[in-house]
Amino acid sequence: SKADGVIGVDVNYNHIAFSHVNGQGQLLSSSCLYFSLEGKRSGQITKILEAEAIRLVDIAVQRNKPIVLEALDTTLSKSAGRYRNRKQNRRMSLFAYKKMQGSIHSRAAKMGVAVFEVNPAFTSQIGKMKYMKQMHISIHQAASYVIGRRGMNLKEQVPKGLQAYTERKDGEHHWKQWSVLTKAFSVLRSHLFYHVSGQSYPLFNKEICNYGLTQAERDSLQKYVPKVWLEEREA
Repeated sequence: SKADGVIGVDVNYNHIAFSHVNGQGQLLSSSCLYFSLEGKRSGQITKILEAEAIRLVDIAVQRNKPIVLEALDTTLSKSAGRYRNRKQNRRMSLFAYKKMQGSIHSRAAKMGVAVFEVNPAFTSQIGKMKYMKQMHISIHQAASYVIGRRGMNLKEQVPKGLQAYTERKDGEHHWKQWSVLTKAFSVLRSHLFYHVSGQSYPLFNKEICNYGLTQAERDSLQKYVPKVWLEEREA
C-alpha cells in the first residue's frame, strides 16, 4: 500500500539513489547505494546488480513500503556510463539498467514488496530545479524523490520563482511547463541550482547573475530572461 508512503528509486550507472517518502509526499530521508561496473564482465555485472537489488528491497521491507521505479527508458540519456566509446557505453548502460530493473522486480516479488513504475519524463530536471537545493541532496536523490511523489500521483507545480519563464495555458499538461524550463536552463551547469533560492523571479535572476555565468550560459539565458537583470549585473 502507498498509504504510508513509498521508496522512490533512481537507477544510475554507478549507484542507486533512493528516497523515503511519507504518506503526504514529504521527504523523510534520502541516500545512495554505490557500486562499480567498469571493467567487469557481464556475469560479474549481473552478480553486482543482483546484490544491490537485494540491499534496496531489504530497505523497502524494513520500511514496509512499496518501491517506485521509472519505466524503462531505452534512450538512457541520464544513464550513460564511463566506458570505452559512446556506442559501447549505451549498450553497457542499457544492459545494466535492464538487469537492475529486472533484479529489483525479481527480489521484490520474492519478498512480497510491490513495485510500481512511472513515466520518467523530466524527473531529473524537476528534482534539480525544485528540490535539490531545498532538500540539500544530489540531483539523483532529488530525482528519486520526484519519482516517489509521482508514484503517489502527486503533481509537481512550478515554483513561483520560475513561473515567469513559462506560462500555463488552460487544459495544458503541467509537464509542458517543465519542458519549457528544461530548454530555458539547458546550458546552465547543474550545480548553479545549489546557489539560487528560486523564491522569487527577480531574486532568482540576480542570484544566477551574481554567481557568475559563462558566456554560453549568458547567451542562452538572455533568450528567456529580461535583459534588465543581466544589465544590472553588468552595471
